[in-house]
Amino acid sequence: MVQQVVEFFQNIDATKIITIAVVWFAVFCTFSYAKKANMVWLAVIETIGILVIFGLSFLNLKNLEFLVYFIMIAFVVCNVVLMGNELRHDLFKMTRKQSNIPQVMGDVLSEDLNEMVDAITKTCQDLSKNDVGALIVIADSLPDSILDSGTRINADVSAELLEALFFPKAPLHDGAVIISGNKIVAAGCYLPLTQTLALPKELGTRHRAALGICETDPALTAIVVSEETGIISAMHDGKIKRYLDVETLQMVLHFAVGLAEPDEEQIIWGE
Repeated sequence: MVQQVVEFFQNIDATKIITIAVVWFAVFCTFSYAKKANMVWLAVIETIGILVIFGLSFLNLKNLEFLVYFIMIAFVVCNVVLMGNELRHDLFKMTRKQSNIPQVMGDVLSEDLNEMVDAITKTCQDLSKNDVGALIVIADSLPDSILDSGTRINADVSAELLEALFFPKAPLHDGAVIISGNKIVAAGCYLPLTQTLALPKELGTRHRAALGICETDPALTAIVVSEETGIISAMHDGKIKRYLDVETLQMVLHFAVGLAEPDEEQIIWGE
C-alpha cells in the first residue's frame, strides 16, 4: 500500500493534479454550503467518503470505477436536495449583483419614493405601538403565483391604506403586502417559509415567511412588525436586523427602493 502511494506521487501528472484540485475544491464548497445550512455533519460524511475512495484507488479493485461514479452521484444529489436553498440563493445573487440591484424602481420619481418610505415608516411605528402584526415585501418583481395567492390592489402607498390592510379584523391582515415602485401591488399574499433551523424561537411565522421570500432573491427586502412584541425587523439577502428604530428603518427602506448608494449595503446590512 505504501509503495503504491509512493508510486502514485512519483508518477503524478497534470491530469492527476487537476483531479486532486477539483476534489478538494468540491470539498471546500461542500463545507461552505454545509455551514450555511447547518449541515456540517453531511460535509464530514462526504469528506470521509472521498478519502475512502481515494484510498481504494490504490487497491486496483474490479468495478471500482462504477463504485466511484455511484458515490459521487449520490453526493451531488444529497447536496442539491439538502442545500438547494443556499445554492439557489447564491445563483440569484451572482446574476443580480451584476446589474447593481437595487436601483430606483422603474420610472418612479425620488420624491414619490421618499413619500412612500415615510408612509411605511409611520405605519410600522403605529402598528408597533398597538402590537399589530405586519409583513411588507418591497420588490421589483415577484412570481405571479405569489401575487395571485393574495388580492391584487394596484393602489398608491399610504399609511392609512397600509394600516387598514393590517387591521386585525381585515380579511387580508394575515398575509404579506407586496410593494413595487410606489404601488401596493397585492395584499394577503402567502410566502414560502424559510427552512433554516438557526432562527431564534421567538421569531414566528411572519419572520420565517419574510426570510423565506428573501432567500429566493437577494434583491428583495421584507419588513416585519411582531404581533407579540411590537419589535420591527427587516430581512434582506438572508440577513436579519431587529429592534429597528425610525432612523435605521428609513435607512433600510431607502436602500430597498434604490435611494441609497449601492456601496451603502455593507454599512446597512454588514458582511
